[in-house]
Amino acid sequence: MTSVYVFPGQGSQHRGMGNELFAKFPELVRQADDVLGYSLQTLCSDDPDRLLSRTEYTQPALYAVSALHYLDRVDAGGELPAVVAGHSLGEYSALFAAGAFDFATGLDLVRKRGELMSRAPSGAMAAVVGLDVEHVREVLAGLPHQSIDIANINARKQCVLSGLHDEIHAPELRAACKEAGGALVPLNVSAAFHSRCMNGVEEEFARHLSGVELGELRIPVVANRTARLYPATDYADLLIRQISSPVKWYESISWLMSQGHQDFVEIGPGTVLTKLTDKIRREPLPVREKPPAPPRAPLRPEIVFMYGGQGTQSYGMGRELYDENPAFRAAMDRCSALYEAACGASLVAVIQDETRRGQDFDGLLQTQAALYATGWSLTEALREEGFRPDAVLGHGLGEYVAATVAGAMSPEDGLDLVMKQAYLMKRHCRPGGMLGVLADPDLYRRRRELFGDLYLAGVNCASRTSGHFVVSGTSERLTEVRAALGEEGVTAVQLPVRYGFHSPLLDDVRHECRIMGRAVAVSRPGMPVYSAACAGPLPDDMVNHWDTYLWDVIRGRARFDELMAASFRAPERHYFVDLSPSGSFVTLLKYGYGPDYRAASAMDRFTPDAVSMRQLRESLRAVLSGSSTEARTAR
Repeated sequence: MTSVYVFPGQGSQHRGMGNELFAKFPELVRQADDVLGYSLQTLCSDDPDRLLSRTEYTQPALYAVSALHYLDRVDAGGELPAVVAGHSLGEYSALFAAGAFDFATGLDLVRKRGELMSRAPSGAMAAVVGLDVEHVREVLAGLPHQSIDIANINARKQCVLSGLHDEIHAPELRAACKEAGGALVPLNVSAAFHSRCMNGVEEEFARHLSGVELGELRIPVVANRTARLYPATDYADLLIRQISSPVKWYESISWLMSQGHQDFVEIGPGTVLTKLTDKIRREPLPVREKPPAPPRAPLRPEIVFMYGGQGTQSYGMGRELYDENPAFRAAMDRCSALYEAACGASLVAVIQDETRRGQDFDGLLQTQAALYATGWSLTEALREEGFRPDAVLGHGLGEYVAATVAGAMSPEDGLDLVMKQAYLMKRHCRPGGMLGVLADPDLYRRRRELFGDLYLAGVNCASRTSGHFVVSGTSERLTEVRAALGEEGVTAVQLPVRYGFHSPLLDDVRHECRIMGRAVAVSRPGMPVYSAACAGPLPDDMVNHWDTYLWDVIRGRARFDELMAASFRAPERHYFVDLSPSGSFVTLLKYGYGPDYRAASAMDRFTPDAVSMRQLRESLRAVLSGSSTEARTAR
């Protein structure tokens, strides 16, 4: 037993596959027909209804044909493999070969997997050829898109991206790949496999898998998710997480080669994996096994709740939580009642207006209150389940929510303040907007002839490879600059905001806003408040200058980059909980600051709210349970 058997995944299917096998295994073909409810042989041999390319049919067909190829090879006297591995769906064929389940059980699992994936929200995938994965990450860091993940790493200069359809097919992505020296090739799939878009699929598949008894593996199996061997038993979680995790095929084959394996045999239709193996053999990934770290007493990190501002909102945000989470609903209803008393309309009805889904949510009178209410309500939902922050962090309008959560002002005063500010701005300030620029902020300083009368509103990340800054100004000038930047290959995104926050465009309401700030009853915060306006923790004496602080939050520059540099130099000491409606902090930390900045979000626009909240709770429990000191929880 010296060979490694590898099993292909989706994309290797073709009409006529398995023709030479069906007559050899009539009993298994009958079992397949019983499980599927249609003829496996007709689908694979003739495909009269052109169903073979549809995920819910492709997956069971490929699994079955690959499994029959394996059995045929063994029956013909072929040696058993030393190790098996499968690419994505092919991992199920590998597990069948290793004894994880019988033919019919495996077929039922992939039938359910394919069915769930076919019902996932519309997505897309595209291959990037000619760039290694580090350069691909740099390309993604320079784009505004928040739903794109690296789904497969197949060889040194071949990987696959997965995400929302419009973002995968955006001209900016194709242009950025080309500029970096690579090419983007769209794939013929209808969903975003192996990405965060599959989180909801994992949830349902886990329930289906819970009724299946998985056998002890008799042959070592390399896992897509870890690029290392499955445990022989208790491996259900690896099978579940494989659905949304990247396929580390390049590392898997490189690791096998580093272990002395050189004979790779593709089992199943096509030769895709054989060609990939040849590429990997020429340029294998250097694999270094890390020695086990010496044991040490765990130290629980500081839990930091983060709140975002204008630009993170969308119609329908929090709808599922409002329907299913009593604490979130109660907090939203409390805010909605205050809003209705002041404005004559239900805030909940405004946010959940189904007729406006997909449109920009940019009406200032509504968005100020909606963002504040959503951040506060997410906090209340977590508090109800026993999760409290050690510190809070605010960015823009999110600083008002952070101050409220820290106990500096009441939610009634905070909501009243943002509603009154919105009214003042709408009445007295010139309309304008904000533009997010994916580039080193030094560009703004170097190109004054381009940016002219636009104002630097904030810097989120100061990096040559993943910089991000925001400018404010009139709509006309923002449109001109965006077009000019596009011609130069620099991505800029118009934010759903009608006013120039963090700029002199707000100066007409300075006096009135300061008066309102002085009217707020303020208490000393009960926990650290990290402020993007202050670029550090809120000073102790800020309660004596509350009107100045509140005005600086909306008028001054948001210095998030300086805040991160000053307060979070040791990321392992902190765990960030993103309570913005879009999950934007998680994306910023991932691409702008690196994997050491651990974070999880309560909501994002491509995962069901219930799934996001469940995963957030699990991550918080893991962080808290790893503490050598008692976790801070609600009493």
